[in-house]
Amino acid sequence: MTALQSFSGFNSLSASLNLSVRRFATLWRLGRAFVRESHLFDDGAAMTRVARFFASHGARAAPLAAGVPALSQLSRVLENASGALARHPALAETAVRVALAEMDGLFTPYDAARFRTACAAAFPATLAFELTHLSDAPLRSGVAEQTHTARIGDTTVRITLLRADACAELADDLDLALAAARFAERRSAKAREMHPAEWVQRARESVDSMIDLRQRAADQSYLRFRLRDDDRLAVPEVLWDYCNDSVLTTRAIETAALADATALAACGLDQADVVATLIEAFFEMSLGVGLYHAGLDAAGARVSIERDTRGQIVLEADNPMMLFAAHEREFLVGVSHALMEGDHKAAARAHLEHGRPEAHATHHEVRVEATYRREAERFASPHARRNVGVADLFGAIGKAPAEHMFSAAHARIASRAVLLSRSAERIERVAQEIAPDVDVWKIARKVIVRLVADQFSLRSLAVHLAHEATHWPHTLPRLPSLIAKRAAASQRVRGTVCR
Repeated sequence: MTALQSFSGFNSLSASLNLSVRRFATLWRLGRAFVRESHLFDDGAAMTRVARFFASHGARAAPLAAGVPALSQLSRVLENASGALARHPALAETAVRVALAEMDGLFTPYDAARFRTACAAAFPATLAFELTHLSDAPLRSGVAEQTHTARIGDTTVRITLLRADACAELADDLDLALAAARFAERRSAKAREMHPAEWVQRARESVDSMIDLRQRAADQSYLRFRLRDDDRLAVPEVLWDYCNDSVLTTRAIETAALADATALAACGLDQADVVATLIEAFFEMSLGVGLYHAGLDAAGARVSIERDTRGQIVLEADNPMMLFAAHEREFLVGVSHALMEGDHKAAARAHLEHGRPEAHATHHEVRVEATYRREAERFASPHARRNVGVADLFGAIGKAPAEHMFSAAHARIASRAVLLSRSAERIERVAQEIAPDVDVWKIARKVIVRLVADQFSLRSLAVHLAHEATHWPHTLPRLPSLIAKRAAASQRVRGTVCR
């Protein structure tokens, strides 16, 4: 028995050593590829070629996806974002989210039997229940996860399972890619100019946030509360007793695809009306609430056909979601309205409120205004807007922060605008195919004008005052000392000038 254990331990040590050697060899090849490609190209093509090299060689000897590493789609991520990523690594967040969300899954999904076994292991042992009517095929496969329908007692549910093996593969490949990128940056100045480590780090942060099921459940609960009075959107309830780090469970709503005109008509729904509702909801959610939800991407949108929520767009928890900060939302609303009105000066002022260059301020401010003037000419009249779409408007909003990135806020705004541009492009394409009479521009303009008016309403002023009032107890006691310091500083400046 002792000899058998020793032999088994020797085999394990040998396998571990072989894996370490293969990882070191892959790290060396990938690091050299980063260096080599950085000297051959000066734009986004360099990172795309490196990503293809990474995908073709593989990070491990026996990954889950038949010899292809977990990030085999990294080249597609970079291609989707074009050469702009080379100049603006901040846009990598959106590029990664879009590319990964559009895939059907990185791994071959579990069959029903393995899914049931994995769920039994993931749920707490103290939670006694029977999982019945489990769907044979997953409804959706995402980043290291898959979603099935089932029944818990008399309740029909959707269960999203995060696969531990897939997560381990993702973490391993991302760690290896980051190590290779840092190796390249140490070896080559040209590679440092490409910022490969920053790219991979942003990719890792995006992947981590996309597979955080507890955060997704919390976001879904917030969204359900926030939209409790909105009769256009249905948000399934999160069943918290059946949620943890590995499992997300919600009530299931019976739905039909937005593109399925026959199913919608059978339920008494007009497809064109549903498309118009989705378009309006998309702009109000993203610009008004400050929330991007993939359930409002027209290509995969689904409509409730249940009696209580019939005709409502269903926002499932297993779809990616992203929250915008208040200043990001206000920038998108204000600049989109300014561009449509041809007021490039207002757009430039909004841009500079989020950061100014430390040197050559006047020169840079002129360039910012020129950029917005060029973009405003494309949207300032109905005739000019005839050949461009709403997706082009969001693209223009993101272009100036990307070109004149004076602060981290500009980077995040550019990233959000690129994300909305891609979603608006899909919405316009689907609307043209199934409801050509729906005017996307008209709906978008109506929502934007209403949101701009709301920013200057008495209700909005009251909200801002209430927000500022929370800081008064901390600010008011310091006011006398702040005034004294300001007066002393002015006195010193005045004395210096007189001398």
